[in-house]
Amino acid sequence: MSDSPNFLTYAQTVFDPFEERSFCAVDSLVFAWLSYLRLPGDMAELTNWQGLDVRELLRAECYRDMIDDLWDPEGSRALLEAVAANPRYRGVHVCGYRAVSDVVATEQFAAMAFRFPAGFSYLSFRGTDSTIVGWKEDFNMAFRCPVPAQESAARYVDEAADAIDGPLLCGGHSKGGNLAVYGAAMCSDVARERIERVYSHDGPGFVEEFLNGNAFADLSGRIDKTLPRSSIFGMMFETQEDYAIVESTEFSLLQHNPFSWVVDGRDFVYCERLSAGARYVDGSIREMLLQWGLPSASVL
Repeated sequence: MSDSPNFLTYAQTVFDPFEERSFCAVDSLVFAWLSYLRLPGDMAELTNWQGLDVRELLRAECYRDMIDDLWDPEGSRALLEAVAANPRYRGVHVCGYRAVSDVVATEQFAAMAFRFPAGFSYLSFRGTDSTIVGWKEDFNMAFRCPVPAQESAARYVDEAADAIDGPLLCGGHSKGGNLAVYGAAMCSDVARERIERVYSHDGPGFVEEFLNGNAFADLSGRIDKTLPRSSIFGMMFETQEDYAIVESTEFSLLQHNPFSWVVDGRDFVYCERLSAGARYVDGSIREMLLQWGLPSASVL
């Protein structure tokens, strides 16, 4: 884990209440990362929509199982502890936990909702996990849209909107960012009207047919996309939309780990352009897809 300030540092040091400082992209990354927690699917307090105070996760019997198999267990443990101790996040409840891993359908999907005392809720979509089915579904995203996890994301947004009052935010890291955008775009019109912002943190893009659709057009002005300066995952495939580039302390593929994304005080440290290596890899991937005859795709 980097020594430079990052979103963990933010969760440990920024205590302003939401009445004084509104929800931002760094807050989103905090709760997007928490979606990687392997919550127990048999706890009614987590699967219903009333939920459980986030602080209770520290006392759960399955605490080690929730964290030990994650990409960065040390950082994830520290982040959960920081969220539980931070007065900015006091009273946040986690609820609506859903998780699917289906080898036959080639689907890896997980999402959870965080309800804030300020009246809004954040729908957090998990990125790719360590399972083979998860990586296979990622590969399928280059060929078609929707894949099963995207369809599940749209259903999840509708389910959450039916169960939760107030404004909605959606977000995720990696594939979770893609699912957040797809779910927010393809949910019902009534649910989409309540979505104030969608955050995609280094999430891959979509086939051109989806980007040209009316649902995406209705949502596009509410999308906040962040990429590390050497992004590879988030630059798949052709660049079409605006995005913010974040400084990272790592190199190449390792920048996909957001613990390397630099935060200065209350915001990310931004760069003007992607690295030359990222632009080269992006161009190579697009050329390869064209040679394979795959549908054109674009990044958000």
